[in-house]
Amino acid sequence: APLCLVDSISAMAGLAGASAWEQDGRPTNIVLLGPPAGGKGTQADFLSERYGMVHISTGDLLRKRAKFLPEVAACMSSGRLVPDDLVSSVLKERLAERDCSNRGVLLDGFPRTRAQAEALKTAGVEVAVVLHLKVADDVVVERIAGRRIDPMNGKVYHVTDNPPPPDVAARVIQRDDDTAEKILARLEVYHSEVDAITSFYGARVKVVRVGCGSEGALPADVRPMVVFDEVRKALEGDIYWGSVVRSGPLAKAYECGTHSTTLMSAARYFEHSRFRLLHNGCLADNTHAAERVALQAQVVRVLERIQPLRRYELCTWVEDVGRRAVVVGHALSRRKRGGGTVDVAVGSATVVFISAQGEAMEVADRQRLRELSASVRGGRCCTAADTVENEAASLEGMIAAIGPVPSAAWRCSWCVPAVDLDFHGQVHETAFIALCERLRFQAAATGAYPPRICEQVLHGHTMCAHVACAGCASQGELLDVFSWPLLDVACPAGELHLAFELRRAAGAAEAPLLIQGQLVIAVAAEGASADLPLARL
Repeated sequence: APLCLVDSISAMAGLAGASAWEQDGRPTNIVLLGPPAGGKGTQADFLSERYGMVHISTGDLLRKRAKFLPEVAACMSSGRLVPDDLVSSVLKERLAERDCSNRGVLLDGFPRTRAQAEALKTAGVEVAVVLHLKVADDVVVERIAGRRIDPMNGKVYHVTDNPPPPDVAARVIQRDDDTAEKILARLEVYHSEVDAITSFYGARVKVVRVGCGSEGALPADVRPMVVFDEVRKALEGDIYWGSVVRSGPLAKAYECGTHSTTLMSAARYFEHSRFRLLHNGCLADNTHAAERVALQAQVVRVLERIQPLRRYELCTWVEDVGRRAVVVGHALSRRKRGGGTVDVAVGSATVVFISAQGEAMEVADRQRLRELSASVRGGRCCTAADTVENEAASLEGMIAAIGPVPSAAWRCSWCVPAVDLDFHGQVHETAFIALCERLRFQAAATGAYPPRICEQVLHGHTMCAHVACAGCASQGELLDVFSWPLLDVACPAGELHLAFELRRAAGAAEAPLLIQGQLVIAVAAEGASADLPLARL
């Protein structure tokens, strides 16, 4: 069922403050402004479906009236604007119907002049937001040249981007005003009026740019669902962060130091940004439908150390979407002096949505999420996905990689402290990485690994951490921890892989498995200094 716009915004007012959409509990009216073939109708359909608003296309209304009003037909066939009094008359009749007053209206194609905007205000129609789809002229011309209409149901196709199916292709038509000459005339009229309209509405105008070549503009070949993601971000502000969550953390001194410190800081950055994507981004609908969200697997890789008091760019996005799991990508980057960015840490995480019955739920709205993830991969919002290659795939993959616990594995007990729990009472996603990082030193200091490996562990830098989860532990629970070096794993020179496993304490390795993971440690080559910088390994 569509969400109630006012109710959905009001419910989150405590998180994001008052919304421009909320008008004393009354239905909200939104004006869709943009050039012909700018995508207003498509975005209106998306908004109407999500929020239950009434979509009124002035163009469609006028085309219906053109059969009975010759002056309207003459204006439309020549590319000229229909006089304001005629448009107002047609629109006023439609706005008087009950569905408009009860649900709010998406006005598509009106007002097109400042005079029409003033007439709308005089008629008592309050406009909360003007959504301006600012689409480049060349994109508009290309769209219209290939646009085709099914006369049976009015559905719009495009000869290259969205061709009609074979059983429909023979009957589609091109509208009389969809020729190159007429679209250029309509664009000239649009450009002559648009500045006056945006000036009239002022701060109520929210702009989404497509193919304009400016910073932040979407590419010319962008998919409609990706545009809608930007539309929601523009309209909802902090309530909706979209499919890519960006922030600019300033590194604190206590977050910096060794590569291990950077690993933990990056893991916490990623966990927080992932929480934002799950609760305020494109995954929020799935999160709200679930009892809780569980981490299935994750990987965090350090490329260089974080420096104190430096501003970084943190990016989190939907990398891949499966039937019952979603892979989220992460990157922490810094700006280079000559321009561009360099990744400092990258990662990915696989999350599942758990029902009240404790079962993994199917991911809702998968097609939309896949379109959004494909746009991120195609546009390369950052370079992390190429580096990580979805290593956080599954528990099965981790088990296959590290194998069973050997009989000679080092073992200790660990009681889950309250400081490592999240607000669900489960062990924090980053707590296991921190535990492994501490225990590798304890194991090496007590001679748990072969002598040469103990020395490498004590003086090496952790480059990467892999974690896969099979269950969860609660406060005060006693767990058995096992660790051993992966000597049979083929790895580059200067790398050492340590495996870790957590099980419920039961006196044997056959106790229920909770977590498996491994640390990838950069070690000095034979005869080299143990303090060799990571960048040279």
